[in-house]
Amino acid sequence: MRGTDRATVPRRPVAAPSGFRPDIQGLRAFAVVVVVLEHVFRWPAGGFVGVDVFFVISGFLITGLLLDEHDRRGRVSFVDFYRRRARRILPLAMLVLVSTYLASSLLFLGERVRSTAWDALWASLFAANWRFAATGTDYWQTDGPVSPLRHYWSLSVEEQFYLVWPVLLVAVLGLAARRGRYGSRSRWAVGLVLGAIVLASILFALWEVDHRPTVAYFSTFSRVWELGVGALLAVAAPLLARIPAAARPAYQWLGLTGLVVSVLAITAESPFPVPGAFLAVISTALVIAGGVGGQRLMFPLTNRAVRYVGDISYSLYLWHFPLLILIGAALPTGGYAIAVLTLVGTALLSVLTYHLVEDPVRRSSWLERRQPGVPHRRTRAALVRRVAGSVALVATVGTVTAMAVRNPSPYAPTQPTVVTSQDELTAQIHTALAAADWPVLTPPPGELGDLGITRGDGQGCRPAIPNGNDCAVPAPRPARWAVVVGDSMASAWLPLVRGGLEPAGWVVQDLTFAGCPFLAADTVSPIERITRACPGHRQAVRTVIENGRPDLVIVSNAYHQRFTGTGGYPSLSGWEQAARAARENWLTGAGKIVALQPPPVGQDPKSCITRVSTPDDCVSRLGDEHRSYAEAERRAWGGRGSWHIATTDWFCAAGRCPIFVGGVIVRRDGNHVTTEYAGKLTPLFDEALAPVLGKPTD
Repeated sequence: MRGTDRATVPRRPVAAPSGFRPDIQGLRAFAVVVVVLEHVFRWPAGGFVGVDVFFVISGFLITGLLLDEHDRRGRVSFVDFYRRRARRILPLAMLVLVSTYLASSLLFLGERVRSTAWDALWASLFAANWRFAATGTDYWQTDGPVSPLRHYWSLSVEEQFYLVWPVLLVAVLGLAARRGRYGSRSRWAVGLVLGAIVLASILFALWEVDHRPTVAYFSTFSRVWELGVGALLAVAAPLLARIPAAARPAYQWLGLTGLVVSVLAITAESPFPVPGAFLAVISTALVIAGGVGGQRLMFPLTNRAVRYVGDISYSLYLWHFPLLILIGAALPTGGYAIAVLTLVGTALLSVLTYHLVEDPVRRSSWLERRQPGVPHRRTRAALVRRVAGSVALVATVGTVTAMAVRNPSPYAPTQPTVVTSQDELTAQIHTALAAADWPVLTPPPGELGDLGITRGDGQGCRPAIPNGNDCAVPAPRPARWAVVVGDSMASAWLPLVRGGLEPAGWVVQDLTFAGCPFLAADTVSPIERITRACPGHRQAVRTVIENGRPDLVIVSNAYHQRFTGTGGYPSLSGWEQAARAARENWLTGAGKIVALQPPPVGQDPKSCITRVSTPDDCVSRLGDEHRSYAEAERRAWGGRGSWHIATTDWFCAAGRCPIFVGGVIVRRDGNHVTTEYAGKLTPLFDEALAPVLGKPTD
């Protein structure tokens, strides 16, 4: 496939002189180093902006190459372009995907292996960003199993840009040529189109950050402006080349300073990608612009060591995250050993695969049609041997490692037994904390990923949610009627509430909506449809309570919530105020109100229960933050006619919380109680509820 015809465009060079840019290699080194440091050490807090640096660089280089080819040849060969992209991207990307899946299948269990396989499939199609956005993945999550392939989202964004932008660029250049506009005039046309794309992307990102922040982080539409800024620099290269030589270092040093400030000032709480990425993108643009006509006095970016790190930056980026997740799963209590092993392993694998796979394939004639009489620079057989050898090496190491570790005890479901008292439960918690080996567990750890909220609970109310629960007053009204409200925390507690109330003649109605807390505030869910439906759901619940006046309302919410307009999480006092306002203003029609405290956040069993872990690896500690929120919750729900049931002692002893108690896995993820464990706690719930219902207690 070809772009505009050669005869329609004059072959006169209008671009600035192109060539190797050592400062851009230095920018790549800076970007990958801060990304790796942030992932491994959680410092610098804004290290993730290195991805934004990569986006700007990619937009600049790709657009520059396309424009140079068009200026030299009067056309752009799409076949050649995508052939070069495939040689540059595919071999190493596929090698890391295959290696990561093999290692995951040797380390993880059940659903997590299947989930990694799906992640690998989407990543291989360069659509990982939409996979993570669609599943509600939160980039900042700390309470769920992190995919070892999550970092492929940025590669997917770039490849989607490469798929569309060359076609659009050639179309604009062709249209300009047909109107008799050549050279700089055609570049002006491209610049105007790019400017419109950048502006539209920024405006869309502003909306998306406020309404669906998780999708905004992964969305190509919210990120394309960053690549567009780089592309604008390439379009403006002839003008940038006129920057006086004496001023160029000032541009670059100012940009480098801005990058350092951005990685230190931006945090996970910053609205992203806009306006959070503005400083990093502008700073990168300054460095690139200042170097268009040549670089000097930029030793921090152009010295040989930094340039080599830039050379292997693609390998470093692809290898570091799978190693971090896999080593962390194999050594869950490894501490700094995880960091050291990750950094060393990343460096070794990156150097090896760069010199054995990435660079040889990039320089080869792979995918090119052989011209008669012209020898290939690298034979296909030699390349196949290199790639196959690398895959075999990784697979062999993984297999030997798996054979060397012990296999876990067999997991099989058993019928959990209830506990009759807090003393009995505390004794079982202490036993679990002292366990050296895994007992037979229920539910089976490998099936936890398939377990959700049961019986269709947590689906919200009509008309706010199509196919949701029919949130209306039951007819006839039950003599003893209880409703459960709140987000997924309340949904997970429903088996406990039903087990405690229904045998006594109560009718328990589910008015919960996962992702939509019962708080007097506009909240933001990682899933957009929940954010949109949440206000209508809350109003429907309020109407049911006001009209039906239920005898008992049980409410439970997760502690961490995103509030609209805050760009992140509210303060503790803001959260408490929203809870108190819900009790005072929305529940005046309720007979009695009970706030059921959510479980403490702990390790996700899907992450910490592996083929090499021990029970002690999965023990979590009760943090001060949980205690602070629990106290705020007690104050908010402690008014007249309202009770607060503390549940911390149902999960922890002396500040330590095991992942299983009495052979039953406590949580199905980082914070939602399993149905089996909720059933186990039913007698303790009955005991806590007795004073509320006026029952005599022992």
